[in-house]
Amino acid sequence: MISTLVLIISLLLIFLIMVVVVRSIIKKQQIIGRPPIPVFFFILAKILVLVNLIFLLLKGLKINVYRIFAPIEFIDIIALAFLILGTVLLFLSTIKLNKDLIFGLSSSKDHKLQTGGVFSISRHPFYLGFIFILFSSCLFNPNYLNILSFIGAWIIHHFIMIKEEQFLISQYGEEYKEYAKRVNRYISF
Repeated sequence: MISTLVLIISLLLIFLIMVVVVRSIIKKQQIIGRPPIPVFFFILAKILVLVNLIFLLLKGLKINVYRIFAPIEFIDIIALAFLILGTVLLFLSTIKLNKDLIFGLSSSKDHKLQTGGVFSISRHPFYLGFIFILFSSCLFNPNYLNILSFIGAWIIHHFIMIKEEQFLISQYGEEYKEYAKRVNRYISF
């Protein structure tokens, strides 16, 4: 049952990525901006995310891989909760960003500062959603490569968030600084 849900959610995530890319191509919108960190690390972060997503897909397909320990059902339930929460955050932030969703820094002056909806609980709900999803992958498949990929992806994305915030301060000034005082980088309660 859990594996089936993991497979369905994994396929939904793949579908979401495809829709965003195809929509950008059709509407001739920029989807990849200027990397906020050195290109090597920017690409490495995306590769590490892909590794975690592959482990997640393997769980959904019921393909066994070497694991440090065999998770008990309780851990699988916690992992599923993180996966669902992460997917919901990812979908909501994608919808809220709409055409402003871009990987990297945008050169467009048409983008708006997002502060409502999921952006009122996290300055980076898109990244937070992915962190939850990748963490669930580690809980489902506690494999050394999977765990190291998660840690690497999180560290690099943390620096991406910091650089994006510096960029947003340069774009929006006091408006962004006030927003940053109200809303934490990861989660605000």
